[in-house]
Amino acid sequence: MKNEKKLWLLEQYAYKAWTVSLTLAQEAARAGEHGRGYAVVSHEARVFADKLLEFTAKEKFDGNGSLDFNHLLDFGRMLVVLSINAELEAQSMAEVSMDFNIPKTMAAFAVELRRIAAALYELGESNAWDKPFTIPEFKSPSESAARDYFLLFSIGGLPLIENLKNVLEVCCSPGDDTIKNTFTLRGVQIPLINCFNKFNIPNKVNTENSQTILIVNGSDKEMYAVLIDDLDFNAIFYSAISKSVPVKKENPFSDFSRECWDTVGGEQVVFADWKNLAV
Repeated sequence: MKNEKKLWLLEQYAYKAWTVSLTLAQEAARAGEHGRGYAVVSHEARVFADKLLEFTAKEKFDGNGSLDFNHLLDFGRMLVVLSINAELEAQSMAEVSMDFNIPKTMAAFAVELRRIAAALYELGESNAWDKPFTIPEFKSPSESAARDYFLLFSIGGLPLIENLKNVLEVCCSPGDDTIKNTFTLRGVQIPLINCFNKFNIPNKVNTENSQTILIVNGSDKEMYAVLIDDLDFNAIFYSAISKSVPVKKENPFSDFSRECWDTVGGEQVVFADWKNLAV
């Protein structure tokens, strides 16, 4: 694909993201007091759209004729993080909103942001998004018909899982912020868990300039900031609760798990014990 067409498409994606951000802001306003978190996401989506428009204009008028695909991938990563946060806000809204259409609309626009992110990756013609696992199909569903939402992610390419109710936010932070033992989020100091260093495993996806951080509530109801690989496009999924199985001993999280599920193909996903990992 010629760069002129790519630049035109980038511009269209930026305008689309900007339009979505305005709709998100409207839905946040409709939600009133409960829509504060969503208002933050809508603002970040608008800032993202402005940055993408600025990048496109610079490449169009000041560029040397060749696009920097790394920037496209960075934009894709940022937008996936935004889409996950939008989905988290939609799930929180569903628990408190009297208007069932508001969280449904919010979730739909979260999916739209994810689609734009996928388009940016495709435009970058890169295989950088190397999926280390697939959405689980469980071998041993429980007798209970209970279903819930889960977040699937990885650390060093190893699949882990968390109930969406325990996930507070996903952050994209400069690498320098992750050197310390705590992570500062809006003035709050949160213990930082760096499993890459703890288990000497490689960070397979992240760039030198950014790091994806998962903010979770542990079993002790304390917040933890966890360094993770970039999230998959389909990071959030809806599934029946499964029976727990033992973690394979070769898995570095075998001594730090509170639960483990088998998936089709013999792979396992682990619920990490954040409190013990933070020690």
